[in-house]
Amino acid sequence: MVSVKSLETIKKNFEAGATVAPSRYVDGVKAASWKDAASSPEAEALYAAKVSEAVATGRRAAAIEKVSDSTWRDSAVKKGGARIGEGMRAAVDKQASNFAPFRSALEAVSLPARSADAMSNVDNRVKPIVAALVAKKKEILA
Repeated sequence: MVSVKSLETIKKNFEAGATVAPSRYVDGVKAASWKDAASSPEAEALYAAKVSEAVATGRRAAAIEKVSDSTWRDSAVKKGGARIGEGMRAAVDKQASNFAPFRSALEAVSLPARSADAMSNVDNRVKPIVAALVAKKKEILA
């Protein structure tokens, strides 16, 4: 028989670990090197195989069924609500830098004047904006 700690002990240890986890997490991230291993042909093949396996066995759908909207919403509100502002403040420069090429692409679009026809406005004013953004995204990802 395998000896396993009680759920109460496991919970207590997990909670106690929360005090040291942030510094250990930072130390681990600083010591890690992931990009070369993650971008290797072997890693790409393994990723494709595991995604195919998950699709074939319906694991995504099964996992979705295990979580209710209210459970997801409660977790998102409790955890995300407390973290989102700090994360956004830390990412201000990155967001501006990442958006700059799209801003330039938008500025380069020349739009005709609005007309009284809504569908013409979509064709003449919305579609060129979408086309410019899609083209810029493809260029950046190439």
